[in-house]
Amino acid sequence: MLLWIGFSVLTAVVVAALVRPLMREHGNALAPAEADMAVYRDQLAEIEADRGRGLIGAVEAEAARAEVARRLLARESAGHASVAQGSIEAAPPESAVFSGVGIAMATLVPLASVALYLVLGSPNLPSSHYEARLKTPAEQSSVAELVAKVEARLRENPEDGPGWDVLAPVYLMQERYGEAANAFARAIQLMGESPKRLGGLGEAHVLAGNGIVNDVARLAYQRLRTLEPERMEPRFWLALAKEQDGKFDLAAADYEALLSEATPTSPWKATVEMRLKAVMEQRGKPGSVAEALPSMAVPAPAAGGAESSGRGPNADDIAAAAQMTPEQRTAMIQGMVDGLAAKLKINGRDLAGWLQLVRAYTVMGRKEDAVSALAAARRNFGGDSASMGQLDGLAKSLGLGS
Repeated sequence: MLLWIGFSVLTAVVVAALVRPLMREHGNALAPAEADMAVYRDQLAEIEADRGRGLIGAVEAEAARAEVARRLLARESAGHASVAQGSIEAAPPESAVFSGVGIAMATLVPLASVALYLVLGSPNLPSSHYEARLKTPAEQSSVAELVAKVEARLRENPEDGPGWDVLAPVYLMQERYGEAANAFARAIQLMGESPKRLGGLGEAHVLAGNGIVNDVARLAYQRLRTLEPERMEPRFWLALAKEQDGKFDLAAADYEALLSEATPTSPWKATVEMRLKAVMEQRGKPGSVAEALPSMAVPAPAAGGAESSGRGPNADDIAAAAQMTPEQRTAMIQGMVDGLAAKLKINGRDLAGWLQLVRAYTVMGRKEDAVSALAAARRNFGGDSASMGQLDGLAKSLGLGS
């Protein structure tokens, strides 16, 4: 009942605002002659005020008053002449017309609103509180209401493994990737690993990272492949992870193995072929990430403080890198990236260097550094449309925005 009273008051306020201009009496406005008289009186008052403040002298004030008086007499003469000639006719009774329109609107608008609501609305639907809606049977609830129910239950009992297991794929479907990753992780923690949970965890992290296969996703896919060795999904994402690491030979071998098992109707065949083509274009010699970005190598200064030659790694360097432990290779790559970043601080007009640095940060999973490097490159090439076009193209291909 209180809600209907509120609706009635709002309707009355809106209608009053709409019809008020129509209900206003036109006779309340000043006639033209009266308006002119008011203006002349104001002018006389201003003249007296100016004289009182000393802005004009007595002579100027008297002249101004005489001029206003002359205009006033002329206006009165014109008014009398118009009346004498019969030029002023009685105004039509518009106020009565407008008043009738206003009354009609004030009556018809509320009635039309009620009629439309009775036809299109649900006046007989009983109201319910939010808590009551959460108790609605599942078959009568929307997806949003179902999610709200599960979330409410998990806030009260965060150790409810089945709740997280139900909620995680829904978050993934709604493109809430960060929340989906957390839900899958909680479900695995509470209920153990399963192919569905591991696959969902990996997918959520990859989608949240704009296609970057981070460490959590890699571990999830490795465990999934252990459980289901022939499953295509983990094999593809692990191959992509190798590609992002610059291990192009290994990635190409994995892609070729997948294609050898594909059928003409395999829905993923075109994607794998595209990735294989991209790897073959980037692949040169067998080796490592350092090979993928050869110009990034910045050897240590020679003895006696002599500057390095700035050369990239040769075949012997690459062969030596292949014999390193993963930790040693990581340290070497980190040194190369840091060296390139330092060089670009000195010479910011090296476009190829900026492109390599952004790509390297992305491959290493350092997305924030990649975004910062991209912003620095754009500052250095502001106004250079060709260079900015290359930077924008790289950003789009790496999922760093436009």
